[in-house]
Amino acid sequence: MVASEYREFLPPPALAEYLLCLWTQTIRSPVEFRQRVLPDCCVDILLVNDVPTVVGPWTVPFVASLLPGTMIVGARCHPGLAPSLLGVPASELLNCSVPLCDVWGDDKAARFARIADESSLRARLSGMETALLSRVAHGSPVDKATRAAICWISRRPHGRVEQLSQWLGLSHRQIQRRFAAAVGYGPKLFQSVLRFQRLLHLAAKPGAHGNLAQLAADAEYADQAHMTRELRRFSGDPPSISLPSARCTLRLSGLLQAADGLDL
Repeated sequence: MVASEYREFLPPPALAEYLLCLWTQTIRSPVEFRQRVLPDCCVDILLVNDVPTVVGPWTVPFVASLLPGTMIVGARCHPGLAPSLLGVPASELLNCSVPLCDVWGDDKAARFARIADESSLRARLSGMETALLSRVAHGSPVDKATRAAICWISRRPHGRVEQLSQWLGLSHRQIQRRFAAAVGYGPKLFQSVLRFQRLLHLAAKPGAHGNLAQLAADAEYADQAHMTRELRRFSGDPPSISLPSARCTLRLSGLLQAADGLDL
């Protein structure tokens, strides 16, 4: 029996600007299931059984303990886009998970709490879409400069913040401040986490583990030792453990494809 069943779904067009994907997870294990969660530059809005929760951007791995029968419906925001939906800077959610009512208040979060009245995952997923569509109408403007900076970094894995500053026409301090508000942390760390997710994406391809030095080069690390250090930093494990088991959660994002030699 599969201990955990996880599926991702493309968002409807009206939510595609903000959401990378919608997803579901069902714990079918007869005992507590330990889910390792890795940094991915994203913020997720979840319904875990009947509790609406926001999982902020993490810079370290953590383990979520999930009881048998747990049902989760989630919405994963594009990197840098969560504040437009949530109405709070991503930096306030850094390395933490909080009840949605703590972010919006009980009244605004109530619509998400009512999703738990649905008995099936399909109905809960539909309820999540409807609740988010109602929220989009009250969203705040997207920081277009930071969004452009995120794309710039994705296309230039070795680009420096000084170059980004010149390209945007913004000071280093302004970029740091706006990145912290949109993503949760600065552009340099964002670059590292995005490279880590790119590595997981490449490692999922058949035969990728046969040559770790080549895999490190393909993922834009300086060398294999650099890759190993970053893997331990963001997954807590060496390549022999993390690469076969870890899953890329940005696989539907154009940010990974942007560095595959396109428009550099």
